[in-house]
This record gives sequence, structure tokens and C-alpha cells, in this order.
Amino acid sequence: MMKTMWSVAGASALLAATCSLNAAAAEQGPPPAHDVRVEAYMSYVSGGVGDDSARWFKTQSAHYPLTIELFQHAGARDEYTADAMVKIVDHTGRVMLDAKAEGPFMLVRLPAGEYRVSAALDGKRLAEREVKVSPQGHAKTVFVFGAHTG
Repeated sequence: MMKTMWSVAGASALLAATCSLNAAAAEQGPPPAHDVRVEAYMSYVSGGVGDDSARWFKTQSAHYPLTIELFQHAGARDEYTADAMVKIVDHTGRVMLDAKAEGPFMLVRLPAGEYRVSAALDGKRLAEREVKVSPQGHAKTVFVFGAHTG
């Protein structure tokens, strides 16, 4: 009987640990409205519309080698924007990403290296940004549409 009680107690503990791990994984994952997209050499998630979603992207950005933020100049301040076309090209000219942002954030997981990142909104392209992604580091680039850029 003692052996049976131990098995039931062990199974209960295992079930509780599994449920706890599943809850933690769900908390870490992207908000339900944002799917992780996987391409041949990289993956990314895009979104951040709404306070909860924007907060999630800000907390998760450290876990991705590259963060891209998109703003639109609106009078005296800059506001988050969505629907920009973002393109990432590696040093050999290979297009790593060419996609429409579903919000003001794009978190990108790609190999370490040097990249050119460009963004366009309503057909208006901003200057390209050179970005270096290191194996353990984190890079960030910001685009502000409608502002004077150089």
C-alpha cells in the first residue's frame, strides 16, 4: 500500500510540475494574435498593437538577436505604427526577410552577422540601417516615418 501511495503522490507531483511548466511556456510565448513566422534561415514575430501586446514585445525583445521598432512622426511626438514593409539583407545580398509588420515591433532571430535593414510605409522608403548581430548580443534599430532621417 505504501508503494501505491508513493506512485499516486509522485504522479500528482509530476502533473503539477507539467502544468506549471506549460503555464510558464504560455506566459513566455507570443500573444495569441501573433504567430512566430519561420523562414529558411530565420524566424520572427511581429505585432505590438495595444498596451498588453506592446508590453509583451518589450519584455521579450532581449530574447531575440534583433529588435526593429517602427514609429510615425505625428506633430510634436512619435507614435507607434504598423503595416510597414521590412526587408533584411545579409552581407552577400541574400534577402533574409521581406515582410509586412503587423505592428510596431518585429523581433527577429537570425544568425550572427552584418545586415542591411530597410523599412517602407505607404511606399515611402526610409534610409537603410546597417545592423551587426553578434552571437550573444542584441541589436536594435528604430525607424521613424515622416521625420527627417539621415
